[in-house]
Amino acid sequence: MKTIKSKRFGHWELREDGLSQHNATSKQMRRFLMDRGMTKKQAISETREMKNNECWYDATGKYKVVLHELIKGTSRHEQLVHDEDAEGVTWLSIRRIDDPSIYLCDWRDMQTIKNDLCSPTREAMEIYPSEERVHDTSNVFHLWVLPEGAFVPVGYMHGVDVNDTEDKTQRKLDT
Repeated sequence: MKTIKSKRFGHWELREDGLSQHNATSKQMRRFLMDRGMTKKQAISETREMKNNECWYDATGKYKVVLHELIKGTSRHEQLVHDEDAEGVTWLSIRRIDDPSIYLCDWRDMQTIKNDLCSPTREAMEIYPSEERVHDTSNVFHLWVLPEGAFVPVGYMHGVDVNDTEDKTQRKLDT
């Protein structure tokens, strides 16, 4: 089993691919997708892509992250990458598995997930789209991780400013 060390979560385990996480065969998944309006060709392509996704679980049992590399020429890429300047984006689909009723995300957890599974030197963003582009299912958080060297064109440019005080609104950094 492939693992990645993590200071915050102990480690991550790659347990399954994006298809096996649904406990379905390729044929069952194709039928499911076609029943929801995809053509047979689209469903075959989508099912193949699902097999290439990685499902990572942290050792604490808190998170499951599906890592999707948005590769040019695939249907996911065509659906989700709207500008050629965004080539090489990694999509992290993150959900709580310890207690599905907990829906608030912890910024430090999201930062660590991005660092552990992609790189501390890559930047990511979460999008709050216009209403006609909303995709809100099953309390899943989506991080869009930019390619190495690309950066989000807004935000602080310099320095590391971390508040680790006893302030009730800020939790202690895990070391």
